[in-house]
Amino acid sequence: MFKHFAEDAQTRRRRLKLRLNARSIFTLVVLMLMLGLTQNLLNAEYSDPLPSHGAPSKIFLERKNHIQNVCEKYRREFFRPEHYALFRSGIKELPSLQHYFDWKGNRYLFLKAYKCGSNTLGGYFNELQQNTSFGAPLEHPAVCLDCRPSQAEKVLIMVRHPLERLLSAYRHLIEGEGWKFFLTNNELRSGAEEYLDTNNITWTNFVDHIVLNNGLNSGFNVDVMYRGLSRIIFEPILLTHWAPYWFTHPLCSEEYNPDIIIKMDTIARDFEELKKELDIPEESSLKRYITVGDKSKNLVHSSKISQEYYSMLSERQVMDLYVMYKLDHILFDYTPDLYLQYAASKPEEP
Repeated sequence: MFKHFAEDAQTRRRRLKLRLNARSIFTLVVLMLMLGLTQNLLNAEYSDPLPSHGAPSKIFLERKNHIQNVCEKYRREFFRPEHYALFRSGIKELPSLQHYFDWKGNRYLFLKAYKCGSNTLGGYFNELQQNTSFGAPLEHPAVCLDCRPSQAEKVLIMVRHPLERLLSAYRHLIEGEGWKFFLTNNELRSGAEEYLDTNNITWTNFVDHIVLNNGLNSGFNVDVMYRGLSRIIFEPILLTHWAPYWFTHPLCSEEYNPDIIIKMDTIARDFEELKKELDIPEESSLKRYITVGDKSKNLVHSSKISQEYYSMLSERQVMDLYVMYKLDHILFDYTPDLYLQYAASKPEEP
């Protein structure tokens, strides 16, 4: 009897356990469905993204950490020629290469790098600022002489591959004769203007004579270059279109170390990340601004025809360019490999 009772009790316990397990599973499934339904209702209610102002973007954090690691290396190597340009501080930064804009109670500093979409992004920030409630718009937002980097909530810069940027500068300023737009000052320009006006400067001539050997004007030094940028003098302004990023901005200094690095080659994704980080309306869009010279013909993006131009150069020429722009490659995590491949495809001369 006790045996049968034990078996019956065990049987009852097993059945009860099975019922409890089944009930637990059923309850869990119901809870999961309810949570899923609740989440769907929340998503439906907040179909627009929740404000994420100040929320750091992963890609921007990675780029900021990368450039800071590079800067830390150069900080200890003060004997390098690039050290002064990277870390210079306590001086008035070049106003023509700064663009301040105000948005939702904060001031931002956009470091302009010519031939990197600075007109496109600068124009966008101007348009954005007109819709802000942060007091009256700046009188000259692109050149704000009273603004200081210490006022900036964040520092932004937009870059592209250094060798693609160089090609873009050639196509705009030399091939398309866009250099004529910068004829605003007689100082220093007589020899350069004559040279540009009387010579048919091919891509290979531009690389060899002007870029690698400073053939445009070798008569002025770095101090003249910086003064020329602040005073809008012809040669310095022209050279800035292909001068290295590290030369035109003290990217490792505390005031100008960028918080947000936007890359032209990933502009669609980066622009979406920028809108989230600055709490810009989702429907806001970026309109491309194309700068051309009087004789510009082919308006296709330089990234699409890089092979056509770089296949005209030798591997030695591309390596020399890489050496000149090596620090730009390192700071913004680019490699010259593709351009060396283009050069390697150059037909052998007989």
